[in-house]
Amino acid sequence: MDKPVLKHVYRNYLYSLAFGGDIDKTERLMYEYKAADPHDTIITTTKGLPALDSHQDSPLLSIIVPIHNSGQYLDFCIQSIREQEFTDFELILINDGSTDTSSEIIDRHAAEDSRIIVLTNLQASGNPGTPRNQALSIAKGVYVGFVDSDDWINRDFYSELMSMALESNADIVFSGGFNNHEASGRVSKRTYTAEGFDDPTSSRFKTHDSFMIWDKVFKRSMLEMFNIRLGETKAAVDVPFVFAAYYYAANVVFNDEFIGYNYRRESESSVTVAHRKNSNCEFEFQAFSNVRAWANENNVADYYYATIDIKLVSSLMYTLKMVSDEYFDGVFAKVKSLFTDVDAVSFKDYCVQNQKWWLYKEFLKVRDHSAKDVQAYLKEKEEAAKAKTVEQLITPRYQLEGKNAGIMFFPCWLTNNPYQKLFYQALNENFDLAIEGYDQKGLRKELIDRKKGKFKYVHLHWLHNFFDFEDPSVLSNTLEALSYAKQNGFKVIYTAHNICSHDSENAEDEKRYREQILSFVDHSLAHGEVAKQRLITEFEVPENSVEIVPHGTYGDFYGEKIDKIQAKEKFGIPAQSTVFLFFGNIKGYKGIFNLLSRFHNLREKSDDIYLIIAGRVLDQELMPELTKQTIDANILFRPGFVQNDEVIDYFSSADLCVLPYEQVLTSGAAMLSVTMRCPVLAPSIGILPEVITPEIGLLFDSFDGMQDQMEKMANGEVSVSQAQQFDKALNIYDWTNLVKRISFLLRK
Repeated sequence: MDKPVLKHVYRNYLYSLAFGGDIDKTERLMYEYKAADPHDTIITTTKGLPALDSHQDSPLLSIIVPIHNSGQYLDFCIQSIREQEFTDFELILINDGSTDTSSEIIDRHAAEDSRIIVLTNLQASGNPGTPRNQALSIAKGVYVGFVDSDDWINRDFYSELMSMALESNADIVFSGGFNNHEASGRVSKRTYTAEGFDDPTSSRFKTHDSFMIWDKVFKRSMLEMFNIRLGETKAAVDVPFVFAAYYYAANVVFNDEFIGYNYRRESESSVTVAHRKNSNCEFEFQAFSNVRAWANENNVADYYYATIDIKLVSSLMYTLKMVSDEYFDGVFAKVKSLFTDVDAVSFKDYCVQNQKWWLYKEFLKVRDHSAKDVQAYLKEKEEAAKAKTVEQLITPRYQLEGKNAGIMFFPCWLTNNPYQKLFYQALNENFDLAIEGYDQKGLRKELIDRKKGKFKYVHLHWLHNFFDFEDPSVLSNTLEALSYAKQNGFKVIYTAHNICSHDSENAEDEKRYREQILSFVDHSLAHGEVAKQRLITEFEVPENSVEIVPHGTYGDFYGEKIDKIQAKEKFGIPAQSTVFLFFGNIKGYKGIFNLLSRFHNLREKSDDIYLIIAGRVLDQELMPELTKQTIDANILFRPGFVQNDEVIDYFSSADLCVLPYEQVLTSGAAMLSVTMRCPVLAPSIGILPEVITPEIGLLFDSFDGMQDQMEKMANGEVSVSQAQQFDKALNIYDWTNLVKRISFLLRK
């Protein structure tokens, strides 16, 4: 590296190899050279040397899915892959000793799709790395991607990554993060930054926020050239794979704006609970031991040891914070031993440049102190973290400035639904009220003390967030906070989005819990007369405290509709076909199977009708049957969170939005359909008859009646929805007009 003349000699050696036809060896040496000397400008700018390319034929992509007892989610996962816009792939499914319904699901998909290759282990391997390595050994794709069997991917996930990979001949293509789906139904985006990864002068060189394998694609020839494989420990199997891939990758491409992977996160991950908290974490020590052994055996460049140290320290500090007291001393001893080999100077430089002083301080604490001292130190930090968490909870997620003491609302759910944003913007503009939105856990005494005198109202939405059948403290904390708020002069508002959960397994308890919360409520907002009467009769809410404020429309939040023919073309639907749309979260009471069975009946009579189903499946036990019943060329099943910019395409293509609900009080999907000037077909239940007039939609009293209306629509026998009639509804349900009805806000 410090003798330029030798670089020229090395370059001529590579020329000789290439001229002699030894392309594979030339490519390998070029990978090694670029990794060892990333600052080089002699070889990397030389023309005539072969590009670091593979020599593979089709398929362009191998997608690997390891499967162990994933039957509950597997259909959804496989179907999301089969429906990819990018089609030139092989799908390798490894059944790793499953004992549930996974085998049947795998066999059915394999029989239907020739791109699927099945590997079967009669006995489970006991780790997630082995089945992936088995698949890598037979993969033929130019690139390789990984999907976990309980996750799923958006239709454009691999088309986006592969277009970048093929255009740039990349070794790795990174997406910009993933959609994190929590068990509660909440969806959040986890985003990355690629800053410094491909810059040899940066402290973040070869360092990335993501140490996972499933949010990117890898060039397979590079993996094979350096025998890059997953670890075969109980967990942390990505660690050796990612370190090797990042080191050798000479050409990387990023799209920090693109997110297409959907990660399913239960309340606590199995790795955190089963493998870290309640074990000696041997798997993690083995993973980093393997990485260091690999680095030594392959003579990796000195700079990369610092990269390994960064990940090692951050991972093992996380482990020390998670491990139970029973295992702490043993785990600590091993962590301390590993920390003694970390280059403290380069690690400090990294922490300074990336504003991670806290990590360097933790590193020194472990390296230089006893287990007892460190455990006490970590417990202090844990308490400080809890205090910080409280501070975060009582920090508003949403704010609108106003001259008048206004409303604090809970929970603040702006990510999944624009209802709150539109409602509060209208309140703010009409009454000049200050508005702040918080996490439901932010409803606590500390916040009341902080906002006393500055705000007048506490507004509750969706009461099921304020109690927990398995944790009585959630309800008691709610009642305590509401009582404290009332004592300090606050008034409590409640919006009845539902009266009781439609699918509650603890209906009696839920009713009792809701009664206790409602006893603190001063003003209730109901979406219609039916909702108002139910509050009065079922919960004995005083009639004079209930006001009707319907669910408003969505204005221009989702943009303007596009041409119907153009929208249908996007989905591959013939222009003259009739399109029925189901839109929204899918739960048992929403009657999706009623719609599917009636649609199948109509399909026996016509090939010119289509059904689009778009929305998150919140009852996962429905997925196997849903996947089975949507296997029809005229059914487009699009499960998962619908991005805002996709909404307009669905409603622009639809001739009729069908809501086959078995139970409902109000419907945001109905109001969205009205906003989009799309006719609605809905049941005569809840407040829907108050909203859906003959001018903008149709009502049915039975599901056979629903089928009749759908058939008449397909045959052109019914006509609804003139533009001016939608204009009338849009004016009535405009938020600005609706909030003017709230009488208690008009009082001085």
